[in-house]
Amino acid sequence: ASRNNPKYSVMFIDDIGVELAKREGLIEKLPLDQMPASERLLKRFLYYDGYGAAFAMSAAGMAYNTATGKPLASYGDLWDPKLKGRYLMETPKSTQSLYLLIAAVSVVTGKPYSETQYMIDQAWPKMEELKPNILSIFEAETAVLQVAQGDADYAGMFYSKSVNPYTVQGTPVAMTYPKEGTFAGINTVTLVKNGPERELAINFMNWMLTPEMQQLLAEGTLVSPSISGLNFNPEIAKYQAYPESKMDEMGIFSPDWTFINPIRPKLLEKYNQVFGV
Repeated sequence: ASRNNPKYSVMFIDDIGVELAKREGLIEKLPLDQMPASERLLKRFLYYDGYGAAFAMSAAGMAYNTATGKPLASYGDLWDPKLKGRYLMETPKSTQSLYLLIAAVSVVTGKPYSETQYMIDQAWPKMEELKPNILSIFEAETAVLQVAQGDADYAGMFYSKSVNPYTVQGTPVAMTYPKEGTFAGINTVTLVKNGPERELAINFMNWMLTPEMQQLLAEGTLVSPSISGLNFNPEIAKYQAYPESKMDEMGIFSPDWTFINPIRPKLLEKYNQVFGV
């Protein structure tokens, strides 16, 4: 399937992908006037001038052992000498590795993510200092079980959807969101330009944003919904960054990918140099 003859009409992509797909001309602006369910979409969840709408969000933070450890109060604590060889770091290939760079600059400067994302290049001296504390670098999300087994004190960054299912099952591992703020893992719906089934696509995207679907998805996968006005029982709600007031409390933050995407290859190269990946 080519750009001019696409096979799909809808694509589920994360917010980092919306920026790229829009820039490449692969998706079109969402016809929100034909998507009545979008009226309840929280403003923060419409991306890149209306080219992507979130249908789910996972909060990104660290995983810790609930039996032997304690939540990470600040990202700065990852550099504590007491954590020598006790931190499992996410692969530089993952989006979460970029969050860690932004957090590192915030630790050094005391500035919020909204500023330090544009200073991401300044993270490297601080990242160099993290090396003694790194047990290993992981690619598989199951690395969280090493924390549960006591091999490491912290692992991440993880999206909550990778860790919460273990917590629910009674595994001694849970998410922790340090005070600097919480990054958002966003799943969006996008409309493929010149897709074969435009009308069906619009109806499907609208359905993804209906209260029924949002409730079902959030309860089934413990993600946070993207529309306002839903209620969850406390057993579910404690795992969610919801409602919007709780998002603000947690300092939920989505980076400006128009700035970061173009320099991402350079950041990955530097990551590999520093950590010898």
